[in-house]
Amino acid sequence: MKKLYLGGLLLIANSIAAQQFRSETLDSINNFTKGKNTKEKCIFFLENADLYANTNIDYALLYSKEALKQARAEKDENLLALSYNTMGNVHQTKTQIDSAHYYHTEALKLRKKLKDSVGIADSYNNLGIAFDSQGNFNNALKNYFSALKLYERKKDAEKTAMALVNIGVVYKAQKEYSKAYFYYKKANELYKKIKSDFGIAVTAGNLGAILINFKAYNTSLEYSLQAKEGYEKLKYKRYIAYAISNIALVHDSLHQFSEANKNYLEAIALHEQFDNNFEVANCSNAFSNCLLKQNRYQESIIYADKALKYAQESDANFIAVCALGNLAKAFGKLKNFEQAYYYSNLYNTGMDDLFKSEKTKAVFEIEAKYESEKKSKLLLQIQNKIQRRDTLVYILSLLILSVGLISYLIYRQQKIKNQQKDQEFELKTAISAIESQNNLQKQRISISRDLHDNIGAQLTFIISSINNIKHAFEINNAKLETKLQSISSFTKTTIVELRDTIWAMNAEEISAEDLKLRIFNFIEKAKLATDNIKFEFFIDENINHLHFSSVDGMNIYRVIQEAIHNTIKYANATEIIVDFRKEMDHILIKITDNGIGFSFDDVTLGNGIYNMKKRIKELHGKFELNSDVSLGTTVVVHLPYKKI
Repeated sequence: MKKLYLGGLLLIANSIAAQQFRSETLDSINNFTKGKNTKEKCIFFLENADLYANTNIDYALLYSKEALKQARAEKDENLLALSYNTMGNVHQTKTQIDSAHYYHTEALKLRKKLKDSVGIADSYNNLGIAFDSQGNFNNALKNYFSALKLYERKKDAEKTAMALVNIGVVYKAQKEYSKAYFYYKKANELYKKIKSDFGIAVTAGNLGAILINFKAYNTSLEYSLQAKEGYEKLKYKRYIAYAISNIALVHDSLHQFSEANKNYLEAIALHEQFDNNFEVANCSNAFSNCLLKQNRYQESIIYADKALKYAQESDANFIAVCALGNLAKAFGKLKNFEQAYYYSNLYNTGMDDLFKSEKTKAVFEIEAKYESEKKSKLLLQIQNKIQRRDTLVYILSLLILSVGLISYLIYRQQKIKNQQKDQEFELKTAISAIESQNNLQKQRISISRDLHDNIGAQLTFIISSINNIKHAFEINNAKLETKLQSISSFTKTTIVELRDTIWAMNAEEISAEDLKLRIFNFIEKAKLATDNIKFEFFIDENINHLHFSSVDGMNIYRVIQEAIHNTIKYANATEIIVDFRKEMDHILIKITDNGIGFSFDDVTLGNGIYNMKKRIKELHGKFELNSDVSLGTTVVVHLPYKKI
């Protein structure tokens, strides 16, 4: 959103560049660093990593890796923290968010140990950027405000302004445009005060973007052009794309589509050139929406798909949800109502996950806490000055203290009364919750009974009717016979899915033993349907005592079921192994096959994989998909043990 963040040919070009760098440049570097000690080498590599961060990110990555190697050899914790920070920044620029999060967390641990307050603030800010990229606005703001307090305490104007910009970006994402404008403007004034050309350019771009939401298009365009000129003057080609995308948005808002289209395409191309997946997704999504306004629905679908792909690669959840909304609109306009309904459901689910009221409330509570602490600190400073004054003021302070003590006693008495009321309210709430839970369970049992007695009976009747038709009539039409068989098979599958759903609904929680039996039954059925595949199922006895909620248990079961279905359908495997065990502080589920595998560059992952990822994310787990053309495919799931 503010991160200082085409196919195969680009990957090959980057690979060649990296090889040339290693074979040609490292020789000259070795000559340059010859005779220098480990510490001096580390500093050299860190400086060069920062130098290349805005021009050649692959060079920056290679230099940062060398710096980390030297820091570990030197066993210097200050250098090690700085190296971790640089590695995190490089991965952040490459929109490899998980790696960035890991290195910034390691840097923060060391800086806390070293009591390096500015370094701690830098790590908080960087972690805020990582969370922000993933749409985790609550944690992003927590880290940004933590950084802001430390920067203000150290009177570091430039970094204070940087933190203000990042806070503004979060409020913009939350559509709190007035708050976003306030923080952007405050940052812009600070950058002007310290004459930071780069900071002025950045905040001019931010102001240009936010003013679109106030329909101040002329002023927005002025700020965006100012940002573009600033980046061009600094020769920061990577960041020019941000200003160009703002210019595109202004023309888009004014329905000047010719200019808007030209600028969108230019911005997307620049972001792709610098591997900025997050902004490729962001601009592609905005361009898709612009094409919708022009009734160019097929082109809109192309760029919405592109936005969804790059958003998923960079964990940009908010952009991914917006892209789903554009796809739903475009397919609806094309009267492809099946696809429109499908993407509309995904969009509504995504929006519910992103913008729960509790999350929005938490965002504002963080700001309120920050402002309250700031006011408390100012009040304390004033009180300290008063205490150093003459005797008359000292006597007055004693009088104030006496009044304060009396007020405290009154307050304490009132607080006790309030606590008693709160306890009574909590007790009533708990009783109400229990009653609601009991009513909910009764409803669940009633619904599951209706599903079984009504829908289940009807599905069974359909199968019976199809079989009766086959026996009662001589069917010479091969297509009709195939169609009847297809309907029968689909209905049987639906009955199995219905039974799985009823199984989950009938229990408030599912034991590991229940889940084990369900998985075993599914595998046994798969064996009967596929004679040429050998199945092995291992489950660790150490997890037998675990219990899952009905939703969590069904999510785990569905992920295993989907993985096995995919293997049977696509992999041409002769062996499938399901491994379910406890390892240290997490649960490991691994589904392995010896099939043909695939290359991620040659295939487009379907909705099945997307749904598996979403289910595991709801469990706060980690999903991995590994495949090799010669070795087969492995699905790996890590679930937090304490969560389960």
